[in-house]
Amino acid sequence: MPHRLSAPTIGRAVLGTATVLFLVIALLLRDDPRWYVAAGTAGVFWTLWDLVWSHVLAPLGRWIVQAFSGGLAGPPPNVRPTLEDTIRLLESHVAGKAARGVQLQAAIRLEEIYRMVKKDPGRARDVIRRMRDRFPDAVELRRYE
Repeated sequence: MPHRLSAPTIGRAVLGTATVLFLVIALLLRDDPRWYVAAGTAGVFWTLWDLVWSHVLAPLGRWIVQAFSGGLAGPPPNVRPTLEDTIRLLESHVAGKAARGVQLQAAIRLEEIYRMVKKDPGRARDVIRRMRDRFPDAVELRRYE
């Protein structure tokens, strides 16, 4: 698999090559200390490039991408229905023109919510009574007798 060219790879290659090249020239031309200085400077820049890229440029780039893609908006909003939303939905199924099975299941869930969560046994009994009046032959309501 070929190595992918990227900004950090290109920077490392250029500065690493310059360091080695200046060092070779300095060793061949022993009388000129400027080549040693050039090799040292390129080596320092090579190290700084890695540090700056790893700790500044790459994190900043990720932050910018997140900012423009909507990733900084925080956690996703809570779209789960509340207990009151659930009660309204179930009440609308019980009172509406939903299918018989949907009405019966909604009534059973509503009875459980009124009895166990809301601690209102009167409303729980009322829901079951309404369903019994509407569907006297409902097998699902036998356990409430």
